[in-house]
Amino acid sequence: MIRMYSYTPGSKFICLLLGVCSIVVRSSLAANEDLKVIFQWSQVEFDYPSESIRQDDIDSGNFMPGNAVTIDVDIYYPGDNGTSKVFIAMPKFQPGVPVALGTVTNKVRNGNPIIAPYPSWDWHTEPTKCKTDRIVSVFRVMIDECDRLWVLDTGRVLDEMKCPPQLLAFDLKTNALLHRYEIPSSQIESRSILVTPVVEIIDKSNQCHNTFVYLADCQTYSIIVYDLQRQTSWRVTDKTMYPYPSYGTYNIKGDSFDLMDGILGMSLSPALSEGGRKLFYHAMSSGTENWVYTSDLRNETRFREDPSSSPGIFTTYRKSRGTQSGGEAFNKDGILFYGLMSDVKIACFNARGEYGYYKSTDIVADDPVTLQFVSGIKVRQQNINEMNTL
Repeated sequence: MIRMYSYTPGSKFICLLLGVCSIVVRSSLAANEDLKVIFQWSQVEFDYPSESIRQDDIDSGNFMPGNAVTIDVDIYYPGDNGTSKVFIAMPKFQPGVPVALGTVTNKVRNGNPIIAPYPSWDWHTEPTKCKTDRIVSVFRVMIDECDRLWVLDTGRVLDEMKCPPQLLAFDLKTNALLHRYEIPSSQIESRSILVTPVVEIIDKSNQCHNTFVYLADCQTYSIIVYDLQRQTSWRVTDKTMYPYPSYGTYNIKGDSFDLMDGILGMSLSPALSEGGRKLFYHAMSSGTENWVYTSDLRNETRFREDPSSSPGIFTTYRKSRGTQSGGEAFNKDGILFYGLMSDVKIACFNARGEYGYYKSTDIVADDPVTLQFVSGIKVRQQNINEMNTL
């Protein structure tokens, strides 16, 4: 069962004055008082033009019901108070997944919300032919403040890189493609899996062109920094992006498996009082939380000759988690939300404090049945805080 949750805290959970997280919920969430299931699937269904076309895809093996797994979510709230749009990412690490990115429709099949391919079926038809307008496989997406959807296409199907990885940006007002950038072959390896994009807008003037995107490669343990304005990128790596052997075995409610994923969770802090921002990050198979000033990552000259040239710019907190963690996301108040794999919980950390210290870290959600693998977290703040997880 795959579920998407929305968590909308009320004022009774605001505890800034206590010096903990701004949103603190302990035992009340065990009864799902505030954690609400918005969508759930026993199997992912797609918005085929007709039943016969759906059956043709099943007969050919292009669609194997039950194989698609949703990994990430983001929600677009139009500024004109129009209808919101929920985006779902589904990488092709199993066969029979016909669509890698879609939006949730109001249609249902056997109790499962139907997902429409985004931006259209054409982008998902025979994508491994590497045509120009293609989306092959997507782990995570990000919507920025300029109404753009950033799509990180890893180009992989199962264990093979079929097409060059690419970064796409769509105008959410028109669904038109704004930017496309193929990652240079010199910055990736055959084992590269680009899993997470994080967008930093330096200046909103000039159509938001002064933008940087940080791309996590969980298998080469590196960040690719993309400069939209100059249409160029460079690779950065450090030992803090590597997995830890002691965290390579996962134990989740009786299920055990091995996974050595490096850097995966990433999120930008709000602007600092002295200016600039920090990029927080962690390897999925690790217990540490780390950060780096984005101004250092944006300095291409540091890394032009050697991607591992600057170990001194990366900081690791002294305390660590007792379990692995997937996605993470900041809210505007500097509170970081992240999942705890073996603990089957969602935690929060006030970045003004020390990571792992009881005065700045707490549990937001605790449900041993429905939170067994928190893969994606987004925080969207309109008039109230809303946290969405997959």
